[in-house]
Amino acid sequence: MKSIVTKSIAAFAAATLLICAPAALAAGMKFDIKNSSDYIIDGFYTGENGEWSANWMDFKLNGGETANMEFNYDGPCDIEFYVSWEGEDGSSIKGDETTINICDASTIYFDGKEATYD
Repeated sequence: MKSIVTKSIAAFAAATLLICAPAALAAGMKFDIKNSSDYIIDGFYTGENGEWSANWMDFKLNGGETANMEFNYDGPCDIEFYVSWEGEDGSSIKGDETTINICDASTIYFDGKEATYD
């Protein structure tokens, strides 16, 4: 009787891990952002339900630089985002909105015209 209870608890625990694993993986997003342009990137924003997040970046990324990005996100893998660029007068210029699969992205590249990822 004891082994049946132990096996049942173990099976329940394994099933719980399988169900919860995708949510746990989606909660922490890690990727690199590579600025292949001559512009200074000063913002990274994500969109959901028609609203945009606050800036995920607390730094500026000069042309040719790469930075590690990490943020908490618990939603679908396809996300909308845009970057902003520092204008010559110090203002922030909003880039084009783009959709990527954030779960598959290891590096996001910006060339000044479009964003790509691998």
